[in-house]
Amino acid sequence: MRPTGGEPKALATGTSARISRFKRLSRKPLIAICGFCAAAVAVVHLLEYVNLRKDTPLMPSKPLMESQLAAEDFLQRSVGRRAKVDPELVFLAMDTASVRLDHFREEDIAASPALQMMQQEWPWPRAVHVKILERLMDAGAKVVVIDVLFPSEREGDEEFRAALDRYRDRVVIGCNFGSGEREKGGTDTLELPSASLIDRTAPLDDRVAFVNFWPDTDSVIRHGVSRTTRAEVDGHLPAPDEEVLDSLAAKALKKSGRADAVAGDPRRRIRLAGPMKTFRPISVCDLFDERRWNSPDEFRQGDFFRGKIVVLGAEGNSAKDEVLTPMGFMGGPELHLNAINAGLQGEYLRSTSRLASLWFIGAGGVVALMLCYWARGPLLRLGLLVATCAGWVGAAILAYGQAGLFIPTVGPLVALASGGVACLGWDFFLERRDRVRVRSILDRYVAKNVVELVVAESDAFSAALKGQRRYVATLFSDIRGFTTMTEESDPEELVAQLNEYFFAMVEGVLAEGGTLQDYIGDAIMAVWGDTRTLSREESAFHGVRTALLMETALVDLNRRWASVPGRRQFEIGIGINQGDVVVGSLGHPMRLRFAAVGDGINTAARLETATKHFGCRILVGETVESVTRGRFHYRRVDRVRFKGKGVPIEVYTPLGDASSPVPPWLDNYEQAVTLYRERRFAEAAGMFQAVADAIGGEDALCRMYLGRCEHFAAEPPEPDWDGSYTMSEK
Repeated sequence: MRPTGGEPKALATGTSARISRFKRLSRKPLIAICGFCAAAVAVVHLLEYVNLRKDTPLMPSKPLMESQLAAEDFLQRSVGRRAKVDPELVFLAMDTASVRLDHFREEDIAASPALQMMQQEWPWPRAVHVKILERLMDAGAKVVVIDVLFPSEREGDEEFRAALDRYRDRVVIGCNFGSGEREKGGTDTLELPSASLIDRTAPLDDRVAFVNFWPDTDSVIRHGVSRTTRAEVDGHLPAPDEEVLDSLAAKALKKSGRADAVAGDPRRRIRLAGPMKTFRPISVCDLFDERRWNSPDEFRQGDFFRGKIVVLGAEGNSAKDEVLTPMGFMGGPELHLNAINAGLQGEYLRSTSRLASLWFIGAGGVVALMLCYWARGPLLRLGLLVATCAGWVGAAILAYGQAGLFIPTVGPLVALASGGVACLGWDFFLERRDRVRVRSILDRYVAKNVVELVVAESDAFSAALKGQRRYVATLFSDIRGFTTMTEESDPEELVAQLNEYFFAMVEGVLAEGGTLQDYIGDAIMAVWGDTRTLSREESAFHGVRTALLMETALVDLNRRWASVPGRRQFEIGIGINQGDVVVGSLGHPMRLRFAAVGDGINTAARLETATKHFGCRILVGETVESVTRGRFHYRRVDRVRFKGKGVPIEVYTPLGDASSPVPPWLDNYEQAVTLYRERRFAEAAGMFQAVADAIGGEDALCRMYLGRCEHFAAEPPEPDWDGSYTMSEK
């Protein structure tokens, strides 16, 4: 029997082609996937926009809008360019130090009427504000912005009023839009300075400006409002002749001679200069510290304030005047300083239109589709997806820094990432489904290990097709007397019985991870180590264990067949050997096989043939026995020189695995074989007979050795006899 083997490369190659073709066809739904993801994001974006226009929202939350605002805040706070602080701006703080005066000496306070009044009570007397205003104006301040409300009449208002009148062209004082309800056209919600300080006229006095900043829906203040009307504050359209009120920042810019710096759009987003205390607060009490006032390193006798816009207001949240901004919590006066600073330097920010945002979302879907088409490998596609998202974020940072433009990031990135990941999942689903389909087909015709190599490791399979040298264990099994059976049996019955037999035998091969190389008529060829690397011990162990499983399965089959009419009893021979072979694609271009060839394969086939001569069901070569000696019990059979081979090999038959008991006669048998090879034929014959008796019946090996001992006792072998037996047939 000549060993042949293999799985059809044509089948594997055709399968690979079908997989590639299937992947190409599967790309058609990618347009629908990316389009759906982009459309879903666009619909959410539109619904959020509609929510802003409705009293009853269509959605309970605004995830895209809120996430976009949070992303823009992070950009402004952490990585984006900040506005430069204009040196013309000064923050004069009514802080804790100015209320407590702890850092002043008693004699300093006694020498300053202003400090004495500041020490008396809080809120300070009106005269303190007069002193502050006079000192700043005398120093040459361009504009003094008072971010303090004076809603009620108090003692000293006459003096304060006179100071406000005296410096009316260089002073701005705050008013506040309250949150109370009012009838349209009323003035109840506008909290004005006391009439004892500034007359309540229509239009309002030129010195009065509102202090309000209105937060976005997430309670964060991002925009400055330079002008508004009472109607607009209440959510109504203003009348044509309704008075327009300026903000504190807008009024300060106008009085400083920079009316051109007031934003044309009344509601503009501000590029902030930084977090709280970016504008360094100067304690207002330090105006009356003569040492600092006269110091050339500090106030320089007031020259420090010359030509500057000074904002006077509370510092620290004890005044409850802190609000949330993209830079974190910030005091109201600092927010006014940021608004004035943005006007002086033109640092206003803008966002894309709603329509442009939708275009960007659509672009995200298109980019996802392009990546899915061009990038075939999942890792490459995922890498490009991450790189594209990073590039988009980089573009957003660049647009913010250079042009003061917020381009949409969250919506387009969600469309891009969801489309890309969904397409990736779709391809994985199709590939998984195709693998299951291909495997279900290949499993019927190709060895299980080869199927796994084709489906899971196509590159390794392609390399193996070109030819590789492997050290493998090979098993051959054959049904004895099968030719006679084919002549005498009913064909249908024989095929049915053969299929039952092959099923039981192959189950053992597959259970031990072997590659079913081929059916050769009634013979089975299996290999361990051809498609995956195994240690010599492991490949040999699986081969021997498979043989024992096949032997047990055959006993069960014969027992069952004994009661089935028309079924014959099978006897098999199994040969197992281990050695170097070459695996690869062999044959004619029209009929190729993934086969293993080499001397190790031929020796296994000859061992199977030798089972008939020695009367053993299983024979293994010496290399197999040497690496599995501790895992199975073996009986030495003979030293055999196969036809065409110059060197004999030791041949063994397994008796069971190491967990089974050792036969009590095995040691005597091994000693008898040793005596035989030492030419002590008479002693050997006696021991072989004793072993045969111990076994309790006919033993083919003992009978063989008894015959040889009798022959060699009468006709001694040649002097160079090495105890081996030469097989005359292959």
